[in-house]
Amino acid sequence: MLKAAFAPDSGAGILRVEKGLPIKMVENAKEQGKAEVWWSSEAEPRSREWFARPFDIPYRLERQADAEITAPSPAEGETLAIFPERLHQEILGIGTSMEESTVFNLARMSESKREEICRSLVDRERGAGFNLIRITLGTSDFTARAFYSYNDLEPGETDFELERFSIRKDIEYGIIDVLRRLRELQPELLFFASSWSPPAWMKTSGSLMRGQLKEGEQYTRTLAKYYRMAIQAYREQGIELYAITVQNEPLLEIDYPSCYMSPQRQTELIAALREELDEHGLRTKIWIFDHNFADAWAYVSPILNDAAGRAAADGIAFHDYDGEPTVMRELQCAYPDLSIHLTERSLWGVEAADRFVQYFRSGASSYNAWVTMLDSRIGTHQWVGTPDPTLIVQDAEAPERFWMTPEFYLTAQFSKFVPRGARRADSSPGSAETVTHVAFVNPDGTVVAVVVNRTDRPQPFRLLCEGRQIRAALPPKTAGTYRWRRAPADTD
Repeated sequence: MLKAAFAPDSGAGILRVEKGLPIKMVENAKEQGKAEVWWSSEAEPRSREWFARPFDIPYRLERQADAEITAPSPAEGETLAIFPERLHQEILGIGTSMEESTVFNLARMSESKREEICRSLVDRERGAGFNLIRITLGTSDFTARAFYSYNDLEPGETDFELERFSIRKDIEYGIIDVLRRLRELQPELLFFASSWSPPAWMKTSGSLMRGQLKEGEQYTRTLAKYYRMAIQAYREQGIELYAITVQNEPLLEIDYPSCYMSPQRQTELIAALREELDEHGLRTKIWIFDHNFADAWAYVSPILNDAAGRAAADGIAFHDYDGEPTVMRELQCAYPDLSIHLTERSLWGVEAADRFVQYFRSGASSYNAWVTMLDSRIGTHQWVGTPDPTLIVQDAEAPERFWMTPEFYLTAQFSKFVPRGARRADSSPGSAETVTHVAFVNPDGTVVAVVVNRTDRPQPFRLLCEGRQIRAALPPKTAGTYRWRRAPADTD
């Protein structure tokens, strides 16, 4: 018998064959009244020792024996009731970022190893199946290069016509090539972009670090034009930008590329950007905010209660460094025509998997991790702190060698099985003392439940759905994905 698993010895995210169940049985399980079962578990969560070496992980997106689907009966443990006829938000995507730090490390590898990592990220059959990638417009704090924008000038110079605008550095640094290859490997891949700072000459600080956009309509309209030109420049390179956030973390001023931007100024900017996009026939969406849950109401409501802001915005983007994800549900209720997105947060262990559950149960249509791969020296970046483990770690002494952390597999428990167009299904939440979960209905008619056991002991549970039952149990500190076909419709 054969089982599909990610290979820890090679460090690759490509499936290999070992004892267990054959990969070809995945389709059979859908047809035989059974549910596919896949497990991933944590190991040394958040420990920076992951930068030094890989640890043994009990389960790495490993296929288990199919679970029987039976008639309902009494069962031990938590009952998770799923109602696939009651559908909520549509899922746009799940993925990570392709910031310059990751691209820089990829460039240190051979073409074959770069290909291995790219396939591990976006291949749905043999990798994690990521289908949404965040990129940066110009530099961010996670870069090995000097900070840059697409319109860098000497002190005292201005360029309101943007005659010296160029994304040349994105091309020279290999960012464009990596994005193209990811798209070739996964044609359904979407990209959205975030700016960390306007060009320095547009800011009160005269620097990419700290400061604000200078006052005046001329600066607002020039920055809107700058973003429109960036979208067009990427299109010319064969990369469509699905969405844009005009300012990463607009309430933050710090000693890396950043820019404070008030709600009023963001309202003016997105209104000007909407005009630019419409005038040039561009369909890129505008997601506002792009900062923490705790500040969301105070920032978002002035924008969306303004007619110009409401007309310009397509969605609301959130980060998870302060506050609780339940605010996403509140804002979705207040502004139901806008989509909800978790655009930045990296977490660790099964606590991370449970947080993903909370994001989706709170209305998020997407999730993106921040920073895909640093090396074993925790490089290369210019963030003001010391990063925790990334999804992939590269050996700084032997760049061809790399390993996945548990977070890669735990994220894939969602991304591999919940494609674009899936809808979250209404379901009971479970509990922290037993298991938590979130459920989806996929476009192909399958139901997916991702169940998380954060406890230190095995947890039995049952899934109830459309008059049928799946009895199961999860090992400690493990997330499980269960996928099955819906019950046949009653034709009588």
